[in-house]
Amino acid sequence: MRVSHIVASAQSAAKKSPLWTSESDVKRTLSRLTSSRRQRHPSLRLSPSRIVALRLRSRTERQYRVYGKAFELAAKLRADRLPLLMLQTWLARQDTENEPRVNLFIRSIRPSDWKDRFDVLKTRGWTKEDIDHWIWILSGEDGDVRVQRLVESKRPTPLFLMSILARNDERFYKADTLLSLMIYASTRHFRPNIQSPISTSAPRDSKLIMSVSQFLLFLRRIAKHVRRLWPRSIITLARLTAKYIQGMPSGVGINGYAGRCEIFNVALQLFKNPAVKRPIANMEYNWRAQKLLLAMSDNLEKPLIINKASYQAIRGVMIGLKRSKMERVVALRYAKSWPPYRQDFDGLDAKRNPDDDYSRSFRAGILAREAGYPDDEYDKALDALGGRDDDSPTIQTRSLPPKNWGRDKEDKNFFTRWATNIRATRNSQEAWRVFVKFYYRTGQPPNIQVYAEMFTKLHASPIPEHSNALPGDSREVFPVHNVNLTEYELARLAPPSIEVLYNQMIHHGIKPEGYCLHTLVAGASTLEEANIYLRDSELDPVGISALSLFKEAPSDVLRRIPLLVFRSYIQLLCRLQPHRRDQEKIPLADLYLIRHAIRLCSMRLLPGTTEGTTFGSPWAIILRALARPNLCVINGTKAENDIQVLHMAMNVIQLAQKRTVIDTDMFLYLCRVAEKTASSQLAPRELPPRTSSEGEMSPISSSAELLQILKAVFTQLTKPINRAKLEVEQIEVPSFMHDIEPVHLHTYMRALAFLGDTREMNELLVWMLNNKSYIDEEAKQIGTRGQAQIVKTLCAHQAFAGPCLSYDAEADIISHIENTESIAGKWRWPTPEDVENYVQSDQRGNSQRLQQKILSKSFLASQQEGEDMIGMVEA
Repeated sequence: MRVSHIVASAQSAAKKSPLWTSESDVKRTLSRLTSSRRQRHPSLRLSPSRIVALRLRSRTERQYRVYGKAFELAAKLRADRLPLLMLQTWLARQDTENEPRVNLFIRSIRPSDWKDRFDVLKTRGWTKEDIDHWIWILSGEDGDVRVQRLVESKRPTPLFLMSILARNDERFYKADTLLSLMIYASTRHFRPNIQSPISTSAPRDSKLIMSVSQFLLFLRRIAKHVRRLWPRSIITLARLTAKYIQGMPSGVGINGYAGRCEIFNVALQLFKNPAVKRPIANMEYNWRAQKLLLAMSDNLEKPLIINKASYQAIRGVMIGLKRSKMERVVALRYAKSWPPYRQDFDGLDAKRNPDDDYSRSFRAGILAREAGYPDDEYDKALDALGGRDDDSPTIQTRSLPPKNWGRDKEDKNFFTRWATNIRATRNSQEAWRVFVKFYYRTGQPPNIQVYAEMFTKLHASPIPEHSNALPGDSREVFPVHNVNLTEYELARLAPPSIEVLYNQMIHHGIKPEGYCLHTLVAGASTLEEANIYLRDSELDPVGISALSLFKEAPSDVLRRIPLLVFRSYIQLLCRLQPHRRDQEKIPLADLYLIRHAIRLCSMRLLPGTTEGTTFGSPWAIILRALARPNLCVINGTKAENDIQVLHMAMNVIQLAQKRTVIDTDMFLYLCRVAEKTASSQLAPRELPPRTSSEGEMSPISSSAELLQILKAVFTQLTKPINRAKLEVEQIEVPSFMHDIEPVHLHTYMRALAFLGDTREMNELLVWMLNNKSYIDEEAKQIGTRGQAQIVKTLCAHQAFAGPCLSYDAEADIISHIENTESIAGKWRWPTPEDVENYVQSDQRGNSQRLQQKILSKSFLASQQEGEDMIGMVEA
């Protein structure tokens, strides 16, 4: 058909039918008749939404240059896709003079073309004003602002816009943002669910309801942000996932039962992935999220099917949990020999069924076999960490899920099993026995994964003498049980040295990389030894030389070193920083190590970069080193040394604040540095004491600035989640973004006491009383040690701030404590005996000296007050 015939038919139709009301309708019809669907919706290697995300990500000239081809393609196309039209409208308003081809393609769009495209847009239910609003949302300065604009919008928004804002490479810094995004998706893009307790407004259009594939994409992206920023909110994400599943129709297709099972299993596997920070400790929340989905499935009319990968994900989470009460009883009965068979202590033990000794993870493996899934090598690796391997006991070991090789590399799971069996031992001798046993039994040489676990055992520190930890609770190794072995047998069973084992690995053609390289570098005894490992790896030689002492290397050279290797090197520098040796002078090169670590971090982790804003662990490692009691940074008196340590710690905090979010670990170490520095000034010294901002005597010249930093960080860490505008009263949401545990409160209370800020100590106590339920929940998760830390915090307040309290103020506090109920029972105000025992328990004597100073000052103040009153009476 010719074009003239098409025009004529369109015009005649316009005259006969009332549906054709304007010339623009004719043009639109003509445009659609003369263009194929392939032209209107072309198949692209990069989706328009991805190109929009790349545009949002671009900040530097290099990024514009790298993504330039994608931007040119987006500007050149004339398709009807909604993201593409929005992007071209956005590009038309940007300054694209530095992008000649993009500018050329965008300027080639005529006004009539824009009008025609917006007219077509109206037929799909959208307007030009809608696009302007979406562009305004995307124009926010960061991810938090963009999400805030989205959730506060009253206009309907397409699904692709929320997907762009939730993309993996976006960076959020506020927990409220993640919560807002989850609630927004639930209220705007979920099917209405009458059975759900969460109120949901029905979408205006069925096209705005998430399909199964769209929800899975959103779930994967949000789960990644949750692991990085707010691990505890994974429970909230699990509730929203359950809500979406419950709202799905009950058919049999992809939108019915099959879709439910797919989402259910994907979520179980996503919730296996550990958090970025404190991954082991946060496994408790991963397990709660999985349990919530499992409970939801059991309550459905037809329970959902758990596939093999989901069973493995559940077991992977279980091995990261603390031992249950029964699992601890079993661990106490392990024999010291190898394998560690259970010993019967009494008649009750003898009557126990062997199956009663199985761990939760191993029991889950039994359920998987009963469901028809045969064991593979990865299941056997999980068995080893769960306490069994080939009907032989191992040490149940708390650990992150081991590496699971899939698809064409599935045969490598044999080495995962080998490595986990090495991990599930009590000491290096038992680990070496497993190392050799697998080699002789299979004839296969170990790979880098197996060598890494063996190096970890050889580097592990011995367990403290009076520790209550059981084998498998931590990385520390237990003493070797030698029984009555001869010297020859002991020598035969002894593991090789690190040097011998490393030379064996190199001899077999295996170069250090990944976790093995991290372990070797962090555990090296000298910088020279670490440099050997780095040079033997496949890292860039120029980048390796840039790590050397007394070298000024640009940031782009240091970026050639992977972040995890860089962190291991920082860890090594901090570990090698010497301690004080009485009056012995320490070489300046040794004293410079931690300063070199600070300089490397400031050069490698630049402000405004993705690495700088998201990778804060090196700063925490440096602060932890500075908090060590006897760390030496200058050759001088202890008081002078600790003052210098404090200045370095404050500098590190300020550098970190410019780049990333200060977390609870950094705050804890800064408090310890403050206490250490202040306590070293309590002994007789040459320097006169200074006056703090509170008007009290403080031994630290920079106490006012330090107190300001501590208060600001604590306020940031304890900022509650804003739930007022989100209608989430019936959703379980964590109270705070950060994990404030009793140990943080006790350390902060002591730091304030040594800095002489009694007013802030009282405010901290008030905060604790107002958040008593939260603190008790945290203490309950830790165990008896958590409750002990609460008692210590109250004793610290009474010992160091109590003498300054009035009778009425102390009575109010006691009444508040006794009248407040909580999960773990009532708090008890410490008695004088409790306070005295707490003060005397400080083996360094710092608490005793501080209390003596405070009591002396209080006595002098009361004596002066009495003399003033007598003078007033006599007058």
